[in-house]
Amino acid sequence: MELADLVIEHIVDRTQRGLDKEGKKFPGYSPEYVKSLDFKIAGKSKGDINLTLSGDMLAAIDILNDKPGLLRIGFEKGSDENARADGNIRGTYGSDTPSRKKARDFLGLPDKVLDKLIGRVSEDG
Repeated sequence: MELADLVIEHIVDRTQRGLDKEGKKFPGYSPEYVKSLDFKIAGKSKGDINLTLSGDMLAAIDILNDKPGLLRIGFEKGSDENARADGNIRGTYGSDTPSRKKARDFLGLPDKVLDKLIGRVSEDG
């Protein structure tokens, strides 16, 4: 459970800094969205892309499966947060067609980061 907590904490912290699972900056908002009323109502700024408009999606990341040698983290199937995460990860945002240019794949860790977190748990345990 300690490892799961560390993984979730890392994903949330990194995402709030505007970085995807590989540590790259999220793609910017489309010019159309920046000009939209939704954008203005949300109080967003062009450079602040951190997937935390309400905080609900990142707060909903949970342990889906925890067995020896397997740790699966994500969102409850069918939940609004799962749908939002899917739209961000695939870059669909309401469209049927994924877009790599719009995708903000935040869920996951590179192996080297996971190894580091496993090492921290091993040292504590």
